[in-house]
Amino acid sequence: MKRRTFGGWLVRGGAVALGSAASGCAAPVARPRPTAAAGPPATRAIDRPAAPPPPPLPEPGPALSLQVPARFEEVAGDNGLTLIVSPRPGLPLASVALLVRCGPAFDPPGRRGCAELLAQLLTRGALRHGRAVDGVGLSRQAEALGGAVSVRVEERLIALEMTVLTPRIPAALALLADLLRHPLLAAADLQSVRSQMRDALALRRQDPAALAAMVAHRTAWGPDARGEVTTADSVMAVRREDVVALHRRWVRPDRVAVVLAGDIDLAGARAVVGPVLEDWRLGTEPPPAEPREAPSEAPAPVLAPTLLVHLPAAAQSSVLLCTPFVGTEAPDHAIGTLAVAVMGAGYSARLNQEVRIRRGLSYGVSGRVEQQRLTGLFIAAAQTGHVHAAAVAALMQRQLLGLAQQPVTPAELAARRAALIGEFARQLDTTSGMVARIGDDWALGVASGHLARWSQRLEAVTPVQVQAFARRHWTPERLRTVIVGPLDRVFAATAPPPGAVRLEASALVLDSPTLRR
Repeated sequence: MKRRTFGGWLVRGGAVALGSAASGCAAPVARPRPTAAAGPPATRAIDRPAAPPPPPLPEPGPALSLQVPARFEEVAGDNGLTLIVSPRPGLPLASVALLVRCGPAFDPPGRRGCAELLAQLLTRGALRHGRAVDGVGLSRQAEALGGAVSVRVEERLIALEMTVLTPRIPAALALLADLLRHPLLAAADLQSVRSQMRDALALRRQDPAALAAMVAHRTAWGPDARGEVTTADSVMAVRREDVVALHRRWVRPDRVAVVLAGDIDLAGARAVVGPVLEDWRLGTEPPPAEPREAPSEAPAPVLAPTLLVHLPAAAQSSVLLCTPFVGTEAPDHAIGTLAVAVMGAGYSARLNQEVRIRRGLSYGVSGRVEQQRLTGLFIAAAQTGHVHAAAVAALMQRQLLGLAQQPVTPAELAARRAALIGEFARQLDTTSGMVARIGDDWALGVASGHLARWSQRLEAVTPVQVQAFARRHWTPERLRTVIVGPLDRVFAATAPPPGAVRLEASALVLDSPTLRR
């Protein structure tokens, strides 16, 4: 997930770490004890009476039920525009978003990165009241409203979002509508953004964690289009006419949703949206056919289960494991979500306990899901010292596969479930979080009642179900491991795993599922 403002990157969040254990810091290093300085003896300790023991902590009270805000959704007018409203009476701030069902999954063949370029160019210039306004002018207008425009890109979604005081909703919506409907898409801006993306991608190839993620994504899906990644070559191949064609084809009212969350009801939302977007008419062209989403079969990688990527200049080594996950429509999606939480989401999750807390081999192990409607990938990653990389990979494999045999205790599951529901509640507690969650579900085609039922579905999951999920989906045959680092140091004292494939980072071809030409 990517979120940007006019000023540059805010968060690179497709790779959002679940839990506080995630860190890109160096592995813990033992510090030498300070040497006692010569001189007079140290000051004597002052005699004090022992402090009384603290009073016992009170017993936890009953769990509070999660209150999910109401949500209304309808097709507004005859142009096919969708209106989604989540009223939050009394809040001074409101969030507004324009969502388009378009993203990297809609990139033209050989033009991976086109949708992301389009998303960035939306804020670089637009027609406002018949006058061209550049990116600085647009930023100034957004700031004059007391907010900033953020742009988010998912696999099948581009989102423009703002949070402002409630009376500013009409002006904020009008600004976002102009950005979306009337972008300049200037050639000079495209060249600038394209160069920035190329440089950023070059840096990612030198980052062991980022490179491991790209290698895993490219290879785990095999030849399937879901495994495509954006590369410097694919970005530089995008021309202005590609971006213009993508905008013309997919940005149309029947593929757009307006989302409002704040002190506004459905009637008020209609009154705001109508004057801004009711003149947006559908063209004469029929609705385009969406790129076919791949069926729900598990990924079919074509390379060996273990890939070793030689990156000589890496300061640390990166270890990454990935294995198939279920889609949002699967009946065991909530069970799988808790299985992920048990393994890799949070400080007390099993992977972090084993790698960081018990053995001190890393500052943390993070877990995340690359979620799609019909399938997905669970990814766990850690950074560590070179000499520990092989051991960390073995520990992570053992823990992940061990979930099928080692039962989940009720207390363990309760903690992970509480963390998930708490995170869910915090997201819904802000208007911006609510808008983002609605946008994600809308892009994936998740039913509107999903939010209201989500916590109940998590509450219903049992330890036996979590173990059964791991036994069914996380098997040795499906597990993939990637280690990136200076391999001569990683395997200085131990042999590489049998059957592992060694690759040179400088020679990787990320456009190919085999990583070679």
